[in-house]
Amino acid sequence: MPATSDDIRYWIDTTLECVRRDHTADFSRGDQRGPFLTARALGMAMGALHDGYAPAADRLLTLPAAPTTAPASPHCAGAAACHQLLLHRYPTQAHSLNEAWDHWLRLHPTLDDIPSQSYGRSIGDAVHLLGMDDRQKAAMVTYTPGGPYTHAAPPNEPNQRFAGSAWGTVKPLLTTRVSNFPEPPGRISSTVVTPDAHFAADYLKVQNKGAAQDRARLAQEEVKGIFWGYDGPSELGTPPRLYLQVVLGVLDEIDARKPAGLTDDEELLIVAGTALAMADAGVDAWHYKYSADHMMWRPALGIPHGLAGRAAPEAGWLPLGRPDTNGTGLNLTPDFPAYPSGHATFGAAAFQLLRTFLVEKKLAEFDPDGLDNVSFCARSDEYNGRNRDPRGERQPRPVLHQHYGSLWKAILDNSLSRVYLGVHWQFDGVTIKGTDVKGEFGVPEKPTELGARGGVWLGCQIANQVAVQLGVQAGTIAQSQV
Repeated sequence: MPATSDDIRYWIDTTLECVRRDHTADFSRGDQRGPFLTARALGMAMGALHDGYAPAADRLLTLPAAPTTAPASPHCAGAAACHQLLLHRYPTQAHSLNEAWDHWLRLHPTLDDIPSQSYGRSIGDAVHLLGMDDRQKAAMVTYTPGGPYTHAAPPNEPNQRFAGSAWGTVKPLLTTRVSNFPEPPGRISSTVVTPDAHFAADYLKVQNKGAAQDRARLAQEEVKGIFWGYDGPSELGTPPRLYLQVVLGVLDEIDARKPAGLTDDEELLIVAGTALAMADAGVDAWHYKYSADHMMWRPALGIPHGLAGRAAPEAGWLPLGRPDTNGTGLNLTPDFPAYPSGHATFGAAAFQLLRTFLVEKKLAEFDPDGLDNVSFCARSDEYNGRNRDPRGERQPRPVLHQHYGSLWKAILDNSLSRVYLGVHWQFDGVTIKGTDVKGEFGVPEKPTELGARGGVWLGCQIANQVAVQLGVQAGTIAQSQV
């Protein structure tokens, strides 16, 4: 018996709501705060939902084998698996989660099957056990700042800590480590950095485009910086929540245009796949963020120090900063190293997988340069008419949407958005092939131009690994040109 769209969406929406509530004053401690923990929880919840619904053991995505024989009611098993996983990952939300379960049963009284529910809960337990030491690893601090170009607390946030310094040691859920990830421009070894022309170009770009003072940043660039934010503020949560919201929006638009395009089971597969890809993207990104050979400080530290022989220091430089939506913070910098960009890695993992999957299913096409034609409207809770800008009179931001003719363009905008906020060098997210410098900015407008440095490339490699497990053919992956 296949899954139905209302069953699937109910538990996807419940999971996204857990992320939002986790980042509110009602749950002041939070259970899965921060981008890598959020991504892990989303991946596990969607993996449990999929594996509970899976009609046969050979179609499991997260677990190597089912705990018992297949359930009589996959609907009930999938719901119970997701609910059980969420209870493990969000224990402070147990009351609201149990209310959600009771509400689901009232909506689907004929699906309340006790053996199937028990089966699903065993799936949820098993998926949770894949990361039993997650909280311990997330809380560990194994990093001490070591000098020039290494991460440290910025001058205007002296009490900042070093989030996720041990996260790169947790076991990924689906993928293996991307082992051939290059160092950032100019880094020769763990102790030597010689700023090259690429570093100098990106330095000047963020110095002007990302400054708190209005210099060269265009109004639409500032909007993009905030639109793709979700830097853990109240009512929004972290980037993986946004990217899954965008994935769902794309699928909804495809359903509206081509009602027979994807089956409900295929939609569940791609939603689970993108969530799991982001979960593993967080592991790889944080491994390299704290790698001595890849370590890079943020612009808030680097620009006041300057670039030896290439750029004079600018004392007192401040970034526009990550959006402290619904708060009061200004000029803030994330509390972990710059390279690679987590935003770029998470976003590329999700959107590269989605665009490759849609091409495989004949719902989109790649041109000879790997550019997809997935047209959609992206929505962000940063601009929903309710959430407030921390600046000035803290007024609600207007409702704004971003229209895209391809998922590749969304991958680029998401990465570049961090430069416009002044919290990343461009090479943290995206580079081009060859010298990695194309004029001043070096933006790969086509996938064939993508360089191997940066989070976009890293996220795409993770997505391509997951694509194979979703049944995408090697030829389709090769067409994506990444």
